[in-house]
Parts: sequence; structure tokens; C-alpha cells
Amino acid sequence: MNAIVKEWVVKAEGDATCMEREWRARKNPVYDAVCFHAQQCAENT
Repeated sequence: MNAIVKEWVVKAEGDATCMEREWRARKNPVYDAVCFHAQQCAENT
């Protein structure tokens, strides 16, 4: 995997982590952020 591809994969993984963390929030989850990070993850992979 070349460096640029790896950089995009790392970014997508970060978006997935943020999405999952917010999705599992027990108090006041921000669903707009879940949708945003899910969309970003899909675009980056």
C-alpha cells in the first residue's frame, strides 16, 4: 500500500472510531455527527 492510500485509510479509520464512539454514547448522542463521520468514512475508503 502506498503512503497516500495508507493516509486515507488511517483517516477513514479515525472517522469510523468517532462514529462508533458517538453512536454508543449513553447521554445525549449527537446523531448528526454519527451520520457525518459515517459518510466521511465511506468516502475515504
